[in-house]
Amino acid sequence: MKGTTIQGAIATIAVLLALTVIIAGCASTEIRSQTSPDYRGQPYEKILVWIDVDDALTAHGAEDYLVEELVDRGVDAVPQYLIFFAGKDYTYGQRQRELDKNGIDAVLTVEMTDSGATRHRSPDRLHRVRRVNPYTGRVHTYSEWTPGYVDVDVWADFSAELIDRASGEVVWLAVARTAGDPSIGRAGFAQSVSREVAAQLVRDGMVATN
Repeated sequence: MKGTTIQGAIATIAVLLALTVIIAGCASTEIRSQTSPDYRGQPYEKILVWIDVDDALTAHGAEDYLVEELVDRGVDAVPQYLIFFAGKDYTYGQRQRELDKNGIDAVLTVEMTDSGATRHRSPDRLHRVRRVNPYTGRVHTYSEWTPGYVDVDVWADFSAELIDRASGEVVWLAVARTAGDPSIGRAGFAQSVSREVAAQLVRDGMVATN
């Protein structure tokens, strides 16, 4: 994973933000998924959600968003920070015992793989204006110049994997791109990608819903 965060991607376009005129305040996510041809199991009953970012506070918030989206769809899910203490280094065996103790049969990992900004500029417009003087009745025609505006979108690419506990194999994977204007911030990105990842997992029949 590249050492970057959504916050860092937004910070890199601070100069462009000064030129931004229209702020929409929303994000959209496109997602594509694939299920392993070797997967022949039943939908997973309880999954652990693990967001792989450098900032623990960002990770916890993003895990909460994704767990909430899953729970709202009837999925039994738990964020990893409720099971694993960030200040402790766990061996593989210790991690497996904690997962067993909490009844986890699959782990969903999400990481941001890339991010950036796209700058769009609308063209300037020159048009003719016709006005009538209300006193003299004379018609005046002149040219009016309307300058274009600059709009900036930030985007982030994500990958998600569902890992079977018993085999350790990846049984489902997805790639997603979330994009929107800079005002959405990290929370807006997390909410949008969490909503789509949760929905896709359910659509693909990978998790049990109650």
